[in-house]
Amino acid sequence: MVVDFEMNKVCAAGTGSFLEEQAEKLDISIKGEFGGLALSAEKPVRMGERCTVFIESDLVHHQQKGAQKDDLVAGLSYSIVQNYLNRVVEDRRIGNRIFFQGGTAFNKGVVAAFEKVLDKQIIVPENHDVTGAIGLPSWPKRRRHGSDRVSKDLI
Repeated sequence: MVVDFEMNKVCAAGTGSFLEEQAEKLDISIKGEFGGLALSAEKPVRMGERCTVFIESDLVHHQQKGAQKDDLVAGLSYSIVQNYLNRVVEDRRIGNRIFFQGGTAFNKGVVAAFEKVLDKQIIVPENHDVTGAIGLPSWPKRRRHGSDRVSKDLI
């Protein structure tokens, strides 16, 4: 059962499209190369956890200093994780069973960064890109029956 959920706020919104834009600027495929490059990085660069505008500025700075693509991509992954933890999670407790849903969960670099930062396994469920859409229609029916739990007869 999901016990806590939070959507991205302004400075953490658009994470997937931001990563895709940066991948294009680095001349790499977000689907084919990004995750693998991030996983192979030896020295991920630090880009902070602020708004994506500032992260992008840090990316350009590190690129001008000669940072390797894999370290840049890994740095982007860690920045996205820190941004999410600081802007969305804030001071809430993080449990031991963590489900990562949405399109960004396709990105193995971001998943690995979450696991490393949190020192916990991240579960990416099947159909993670549409999980919210699958669960939403059954929610009013569950509420009408006085339960927030998913039962087999409602699926």
